[in-house]
Amino acid sequence: MAAVNRIKCFARAFRQGGVDCEVLVYRRTEVYGKPPHNTDGNGVCEGIPYRYIGGSPLRGSNVFVRKFNDCLDILHTVRYLEDNLSAGDLLFLNVQDSAALTLLFIRAAHRKGAKCILELCELPYGTGKETGYAKWMRAYTLRRQFPLLDGVVSISDALLEYAKAHTRPSCKHVKVPIMVDFDKYNLEDASADAEFPYIFHAGTLYEQKDGILGMIEAFGMAVGELPETVRFVLAGRVEDSPHCVEIERLIEKYELHDRIRFTGYLFGEQLRKYLAGASLVILNKYRTQQNYYGFSTKLGEYLAAGKPIIITDVGEAMNWLKDGETAMVTPAEDVKALSGGIVKVFSDLPRARQIGAAGKELCRRSFDYRKWSAPLADFVKSVVICK
Repeated sequence: MAAVNRIKCFARAFRQGGVDCEVLVYRRTEVYGKPPHNTDGNGVCEGIPYRYIGGSPLRGSNVFVRKFNDCLDILHTVRYLEDNLSAGDLLFLNVQDSAALTLLFIRAAHRKGAKCILELCELPYGTGKETGYAKWMRAYTLRRQFPLLDGVVSISDALLEYAKAHTRPSCKHVKVPIMVDFDKYNLEDASADAEFPYIFHAGTLYEQKDGILGMIEAFGMAVGELPETVRFVLAGRVEDSPHCVEIERLIEKYELHDRIRFTGYLFGEQLRKYLAGASLVILNKYRTQQNYYGFSTKLGEYLAAGKPIIITDVGEAMNWLKDGETAMVTPAEDVKALSGGIVKVFSDLPRARQIGAAGKELCRRSFDYRKWSAPLADFVKSVVICK
């Protein structure tokens, strides 16, 4: 998933820059009742050493045992940090929306003389509805967690300024945008060999995060002007989407039963195969708080694959992409404009592929994790030696 891929990119960048690191996983990640993707409690994954503090990624069948293990693993994480960290070490935190938890880890590191950096890729408690609880927890995070940080790595300009405004003057800051393993997603275009031309969506089936309903509606509106063979292929299971009923209604409204396909969840080589065969990908981000501060890591994979991209004019991506050059930009929350963009792409696929090729070159120059290895190494070293 996106968060894991970003952690991998950070780890590879650190190691390439001469900064030794280990990934600590403080919570068991496998979902009970589903076939596990990993059963090893520690080892090396793609050259990156990792350790599940609980000794296993597997979760038990009993809900009370699971909760007990969660608490126990957190305590073991604190103990592990106290036993293994020392002055000159650094704890790089990728723990979102867990203010009280990170306080335990930060204080454990500081007791041993180590420094702490937070990777900030979302507004704290800003990925869901703006409830009273979310506001309270955000205020708690800013009041209790941010003043303890020795450094912050922000994914966007908006988060960089936000972090600077809420940390102490001695805290170090750097912006590191989305990163991707460019070589892994530098795919050979297979769209000409596909059974039929298709749009591919590899994100979530959520409206707030990925504008899934708007995408399907735009495709339905465009169908009458598209070649009969064009399809819309989406990763994931429609039954698992909170918008299942609305999706089915849109499929019925625009008679998309033969035009739209849900593949189920895709991982690794499967996902890259579908991406290689796609003629178009879409990032339909709305003007939400989450999208204003964030920066979709999926964009890096799309760009590295050289796919023509339609993206809405929201957030950090607009600091990197140019309409008609490296992507096709449409106004956010404008279904008609999105539909028109889809028609435009399939009306001139050679031009769309040129834009995709330019986007790939942008990705190689700007988002490959290898390009951020030296800057990240210099940054963490500056944090460690800062008094």
